[in-house]
Amino acid sequence: MQTGDLEDELTCAVCLHVYQDPVALPCLHSFCLKCIEGVWAQTTGPGGLECPQCRRKFNPRPSLERNFTLCNIVEKYNRSQPPADSAHAVCEYCIENPTPAVKTCLKCETSFCSRHLQPHLLKEAYKDHILIEPVTNLTDRQCIDHKRIPEFYCKDDVECVCVSCILAGKHKSHTLVSLDQAQAVIKEELEREIEKLRGVQQNCSSKQRDLGRSESEIKTQINELKGKLSNSFYEWRRQLEEDEEYTLKLIDEEGLRALSQIRNCSEALNKRMEQITLIDGEIQSLVQRDPLSFIQNWKQLLSRMTETQRVTDSDVPALTLNLSNISQLIQKRLNGWEKYHSDILGIIRKRSPMSLDPKTANWNLVLSDDLRSVTWTEQERPYPPHPERFQHYPQVLCSQGFSSGSHSWEVETDGNHWGIGIVCGSVEREGENSYLGNSCKSWCLYCYFGYPYAWHSSRFISLPQIQPKSRIRVQLDYEAETVSFYQVTDSLAHLHTFQTTFTECIFPAFYCGGKLLKLLN
Repeated sequence: MQTGDLEDELTCAVCLHVYQDPVALPCLHSFCLKCIEGVWAQTTGPGGLECPQCRRKFNPRPSLERNFTLCNIVEKYNRSQPPADSAHAVCEYCIENPTPAVKTCLKCETSFCSRHLQPHLLKEAYKDHILIEPVTNLTDRQCIDHKRIPEFYCKDDVECVCVSCILAGKHKSHTLVSLDQAQAVIKEELEREIEKLRGVQQNCSSKQRDLGRSESEIKTQINELKGKLSNSFYEWRRQLEEDEEYTLKLIDEEGLRALSQIRNCSEALNKRMEQITLIDGEIQSLVQRDPLSFIQNWKQLLSRMTETQRVTDSDVPALTLNLSNISQLIQKRLNGWEKYHSDILGIIRKRSPMSLDPKTANWNLVLSDDLRSVTWTEQERPYPPHPERFQHYPQVLCSQGFSSGSHSWEVETDGNHWGIGIVCGSVEREGENSYLGNSCKSWCLYCYFGYPYAWHSSRFISLPQIQPKSRIRVQLDYEAETVSFYQVTDSLAHLHTFQTTFTECIFPAFYCGGKLLKLLN
């Protein structure tokens, strides 16, 4: 890369000068801080702000992050450039009428205008003289020890040296090259470092995009989780209120029964006491009569008294609330609370990150340390034998299985041959029926060099072409007995839905015939 090319790489697209305090936009284009702030200060209208280079819109205004990588490169570049005072250098041969210098000769230690520079350009005697952009002061370019302009570069001590340093100084036996040679080597080194830094910058940018997607996904998950939990707690509260109303009603009914029994007993006792009082009053009236009336009526009165006494008073029962039946009824209703408890825990557990199950991985698969990514390898891995390990195909299952509810997960693909699907826990682990989609116990979306197809029970359906490197979402609804596949871009593109029958626990499954499959949630 030539000096001009390097300077072009370090030039702000707004001011067309080398960056001053460069900052990076989300689109990865960089500008001087003052330049981009000045451009945006003049921007009006509801459309938001945009990148002056690629015209990408930003709404709201993004934060301006300092581009430290570019700052370091600019700093190294500036150190390699001539001093800023070159604009004031004048030709030392134009004594009466000073003329601005166009070059300075390091060997002559003199600045020349274009007319007096001609000998250096035309005569053979000056061919080894080094011409640079004009400067007024060469002191900072001189060797500290000998006050001479350096003409060589010492590779051992990594510094510029003059002729005296070589002949009589400490650099006498060192490895020396010309300044032009040293400059070329250093430029190459700087260019290599710049390329490395650009790779680091691209890697950081990729990770930044991943973080942005993760942030968006987490916010979406939070809203979905809060919504589902709110619904579950609402139903729980509603059921609790119904149970409260039902329990109070049972107590009221039992209370009415007990109080009614008390009233009935009390009325019977009152009636008997009234009869006794009536007989007692008649006796008192009878004894006041004449003997004839008394004798004529006493037998009838005595008969009534005997009849009244003959009636046996029933024992008053233990009149208490019978709560045993109420307790049983309430217990029966409250058993339903376990469902809400289970549902709420289930909602939260669904958000736990899924992981690959090492004991199911085929010997040609390499799992990442976090058990979230899988890659194919030609060299078999020394996995121990296990009855759940896939024998013949590069396949692996997730540790998590589902036997109810609605679940979704996303997978990032990076290869020309991959498959994403689900299987029953009892799917075969060897033979042709263990191949995803080749039996009634597995459902799979395959992609081969961009051509996807849905496969189940040895039957496949061709689908519209997609990119081999894609992001795929799987949506499983156990109760509805469906599994759907979507391509995730700026929106969801439906690829295929299987309508089937689930009779046992279902596990996410993957076929990796090339590079990488990575679980994203």
